[in-house]
Amino acid sequence: MGINKVKRLVAVLILLAVLLALPIFEDVYHTTFYYAGAIILIPITIFRIVWDEKFEHRFYRRWHKAREQGYWVNVFREGLRSFVRIILVVCISQFLNGHTPLKIVSKLSGGVLAWLLLFLIGLSLIIGIVAWHENEKRYYRIHYNIENYKKLI
Repeated sequence: MGINKVKRLVAVLILLAVLLALPIFEDVYHTTFYYAGAIILIPITIFRIVWDEKFEHRFYRRWHKAREQGYWVNVFREGLRSFVRIILVVCISQFLNGHTPLKIVSKLSGGVLAWLLLFLIGLSLIIGIVAWHENEKRYYRIHYNIENYKKLI
């Protein structure tokens, strides 16, 4: 394992330790779900760091096909992913604090809910645009590394 992977692994383990210790300092309503989620994250994160090269190659193949579909299709796809992730993170965090998503939405007025949805859609669109450019940079970085590797052989 390279030095970069070791540093990333140590940083992630420290952050996961903080995540596991967080309920000691802050009230968490559903601690069982909190700890179950945090413990499930540990092997997933370690697997992601250790097998980083396979994820890079998989991304390279998928993005090569996805970029042929065009800019706006990918911006919409990435924006939709970010919209769903934002909603999930907020719902899960509020659930762990003892609130259900239905309870929160029912307390919002129609106007506030509409503005909130417009804000989330706009934010998701911006995230989709940024994700397109970041994926393009990542694709070209991997492509450049592949081409340089081929020249060395």
